[in-house]
Amino acid sequence: MSSDQFVQLRMTLDTEMKTYGLIQPDSLKSQWKRLDYNGNNVVSLAEIDKMVVEMVAGGTWPSYLNSKPALMRAYKKTTLKDGDGDAWVEKKEFHALLLNIFWFGKLFQIFQHIDSGSDRRIDVNEFTSGLAQIGLHLDPQSAAQEFAKIDGNHGGQVLFVEFCGYVRQRVNPDAHPDFDADIVSGEHCGRNIRAKHGHHATRDLVVQKKTLSQFDDVEKKFKTALQSNHSLRKMWSSLDFNGNNIVSLAEIDKWVVESYPILNHKPALMRAYKKTIREGNGDDWVQKKEFKPLLGALLYFNKIFWLFNEVDGDDRRLNFDEFKKCLVILGQRMSDSDAQHEFQQIDRNRGGIILFDEFCHWATMKSCPHAFVDMLQ
Repeated sequence: MSSDQFVQLRMTLDTEMKTYGLIQPDSLKSQWKRLDYNGNNVVSLAEIDKMVVEMVAGGTWPSYLNSKPALMRAYKKTTLKDGDGDAWVEKKEFHALLLNIFWFGKLFQIFQHIDSGSDRRIDVNEFTSGLAQIGLHLDPQSAAQEFAKIDGNHGGQVLFVEFCGYVRQRVNPDAHPDFDADIVSGEHCGRNIRAKHGHHATRDLVVQKKTLSQFDDVEKKFKTALQSNHSLRKMWSSLDFNGNNIVSLAEIDKWVVESYPILNHKPALMRAYKKTIREGNGDDWVQKKEFKPLLGALLYFNKIFWLFNEVDGDDRRLNFDEFKKCLVILGQRMSDSDAQHEFQQIDRNRGGIILFDEFCHWATMKSCPHAFVDMLQ
């Protein structure tokens, strides 16, 4: 057996999954039925997240599995690399999903341990000391060389997805380099699922080309509802259909798909959900009193994700030219020198690129109309 700690970790997964009853065919069938509760043979990210939350909360699965960044990686790899490329996990992909959930959960646990600054990125010093603590001892020069291999844009920081790519290279150096590419579900997902399951499968899940005016229309509807307690209660009742005054991520996802398809973007939904519960009472449910912030977050993050993806070259980063395109779409008129100054204010580490979180923060402060900022508060 290899002495590499990551290789050893990967080799222990089958044993650990067997402990939790996730290898045996009967256990897999039972777990799939629980996940695919409506029996349509495909499950969404929201349904998978609900399963993980419940299994961890019930003590059936270890707590480290309830990690949203790791779950997103597991979902993307299952659907886009191990599966058929659509946005859904099918029954035949279920075992791969479980394996990926455990694998990326383990990796994110290690990544968090290395990330001593808790900012979801690691620098060369954190990388060196963190690997030493898990049994991978590298001298400073070797550590710097390894870090440089991961830090492809030479920005001095490594994200979780880049860390996953590094580990993949250690575990399986002959694998394709795009194995862990940070890919978002493509525009062809609806076509793929209809080809497999018929047109009825996507009648409520239409993939459409989005425009800024569509977001503006939804924003007007939300603002109008916020000014009327009756309208707000009606919206909440359609979301909280069982009347228990709390809603899960899966319920929010279903409501968005059915009522506001323009907001049906899973990464934005996940960010809006996490922001709402984090600033609420901290549990895994959105309560009635947290509904207003949820509406604002759903609209805001979808709008910003759309804008970011409109100009981003599919690498989840903006360079200066892409940033200027964002300014044009947002109607922000700036000279090149003012735009350069603004870009440098966002690009805190002077790496020449803006990450999505940095862009979100800037958009909140600079680009979001005051009325919308008030709606988020």
